Amino acid sequence: MKKSVLLLSVVGLFALGSCKKKGCTDPAAPNYDSEAEKDDGSCEDPIVPAYVVPTTYEFTDADGNSTVSYGGQTARMDMLSEMTSYLKSANTSGGSNQLDAATLLAMYDNSYTGWSDQSLVGNGKQLKSKTALGDAGVQAQFETWMTEAAAATPPTEEGYYLQAETGQEWTQLIEKGLMSACFASQMTGNYLAGIESDDNSVAVDPANGKFYTEMEHHWDEAYGYFTDAVDYPTNGTNRFWGKYANNTLETLLGSATTISEAFRTGRAAISAGVTADVPAQVAIIQEEVRRMVAGMAIHYLNSTKQKVADGESQNKVNHYMSEAWAFIYGIQFCANPDMDPQTVNGLLAQIDGGFEGFTQSTQSINATIDLIAAASGLEAFKNDL
Repeated sequence: MKKSVLLLSVVGLFALGSCKKKGCTDPAAPNYDSEAEKDDGSCEDPIVPAYVVPTTYEFTDADGNSTVSYGGQTARMDMLSEMTSYLKSANTSGGSNQLDAATLLAMYDNSYTGWSDQSLVGNGKQLKSKTALGDAGVQAQFETWMTEAAAATPPTEEGYYLQAETGQEWTQLIEKGLMSACFASQMTGNYLAGIESDDNSVAVDPANGKFYTEMEHHWDEAYGYFTDAVDYPTNGTNRFWGKYANNTLETLLGSATTISEAFRTGRAAISAGVTADVPAQVAIIQEEVRRMVAGMAIHYLNSTKQKVADGESQNKVNHYMSEAWAFIYGIQFCANPDMDPQTVNGLLAQIDGGFEGFTQSTQSINATIDLIAAASGLEAFKNDL
């Protein structure tokens, strides 16, 4: 009797040991069962993503032809780089380099023939026509600044900046102003704002090397106003928005990372034909660009306060205040701006009474910072920008 019971117990143990839970044991399968000990052949094929987001801004068609093209945007950045260098030459010439209004205006509408990069001559691209989505009033404002800068007498003391009597430094107003009125405006308010209506079914003109669709090309042109580097931010951080997004803004807001990733993700979705994913990336870029412009305005207002506290000359204080002024001015040119033109211009009018009086008032600067931070949702970062 005892032997029979023992035998039955042993048999029972073997039976329990051989009764393993069956299921899918492949971790890559969508129906993977972490508790299954024996594969029962039920594993489903892994889900293949509709597209892969590359680590660089490089895209090709099925035949390996590059579908990326933003040469016109790089040309405009090159134009603004040369214009800025020319404007800055009046600062360091010891009074000897009087700017020429005709030269500046010709650079602006690209009737200029003296570019150091001769490929810019007569290439059909210009900064003026792309400023503020064609707003003649804003274009005229930039031309006025150029004319005023040329009429002013360059400083004779080294280290001084060419400025108006009221403190505005025209170089900063023109360079930083066009970064927003031209580059950010075209990026967010033109190409990305209209991207959903673009065709994405056929290449524009393969016979002439245009292997991209209309939607792909317009997305690329938006990217080209942010940076000219396919491997940003490894490269392309030396000028304009590619530069500023990668400095303080990257540390606090993640601007460089977020914007470049959204551009690569949206382009990958377009190339894969998954256009339903594109609006979300548009929204990310537009929001981050708004924060980027407002963030730089706050940054230079904080820098102005610091220069005053450090006892710097009014000329140098005005230099930083001019940068802040230009970025405040630029807020209105983003898509769905945090401040409308009337609000922005009203804010700037308070500063225009004279930079010296405004900059020497910490209360005035802080009040301006508070207004911009509240409008742009940057209250948590305003003291660190």
